[in-house]
Amino acid sequence: MLTMLASLTSLTLGASGCVEGEADDVTSSSQSATSEVKVLFKSDWTTEVRGTLTNGKRLLIEYATERASCRGTVRGAPAWTVTAFYRWNGGEVRNIWAAGHNPDPTAPAAGIELDRTGQLEVWFQNTNLSGCNAYDSNYGQNYKFDVGVAATGNEPNWVGNASYAIERATCNGGVCPGAWKSLNNGFTYDTWARQRAALRLVGFEVWKPGVTDFDNGNLWQQLDVQIHRRYVGQPAFTTAYVNFDARWGNNAHYAADLRAMDPFEWPAGANIRTVDDCPTYTLRRDVSGQYVEAELEFYFSINGVELRAPTGDFFRGKYQDYLGNYAVCTR
Repeated sequence: MLTMLASLTSLTLGASGCVEGEADDVTSSSQSATSEVKVLFKSDWTTEVRGTLTNGKRLLIEYATERASCRGTVRGAPAWTVTAFYRWNGGEVRNIWAAGHNPDPTAPAAGIELDRTGQLEVWFQNTNLSGCNAYDSNYGQNYKFDVGVAATGNEPNWVGNASYAIERATCNGGVCPGAWKSLNNGFTYDTWARQRAALRLVGFEVWKPGVTDFDNGNLWQQLDVQIHRRYVGQPAFTTAYVNFDARWGNNAHYAADLRAMDPFEWPAGANIRTVDDCPTYTLRRDVSGQYVEAELEFYFSINGVELRAPTGDFFRGKYQDYLGNYAVCTR
């Protein structure tokens, strides 16, 4: 459900019925070239983005009535409605009116304030007075938009090479050359990592000329580097700063400690006796049934520019521990 899309393709409704002929035009609204951007959900089941999706703008939704399978009229007025649901970065779900009967006709045109960056998911529910109910949700995957940071001149020129290192051996107190592994396929933090590894890190590189290409004592002021993370099952992300690690050529390398994010670090499970004591995020048993697992989803931001997996999805990591007291949380 989390694959980032620059533009959206065709879809079908999740239910159908209760259709009555009406105008095929897209719901109209005004647009400002500087402060607004439109997303057109067209009658031919394609979607068009007009403008650049960046924070600080307002996203206007134009929803074609032909997409609504639950329609009808009462005394010539629409007896149906389309509600747009949306959420940022997998967080709290909100909704706005999108088409059909508007309970507040004096309200502004249907839109979403782009007051942050990241992934914006949108999907629709269509209902009518006779009880018809249908969803327009890209086959349950939702419509996903990448909302970027508005250009300010502070953005890094490049970010990448996300990697991890879970190593027992060290070289001058750090990760040995060649030991960093690509983060694209995730990592596993198991009982060996918890008990035996000396270094447990995730990292990445940032390049900005005149900022990262020399020993810059003001780097911490010029680059705002953060990690945003949650365990699967949690609704919202938490944010923490990522420390500068070292200068790699002209790039600044940053690294975050995986141990600090370990949900099973002692004494996390010491007081679990009943289901009521279990954490709120999702726990599962591994294929052997001897270990408990929790999955971490995370991404990085540098002066508002996000670094995610190549698919646009979150980076992922799997934490494991002995089943023990967590057995009651995995049934």
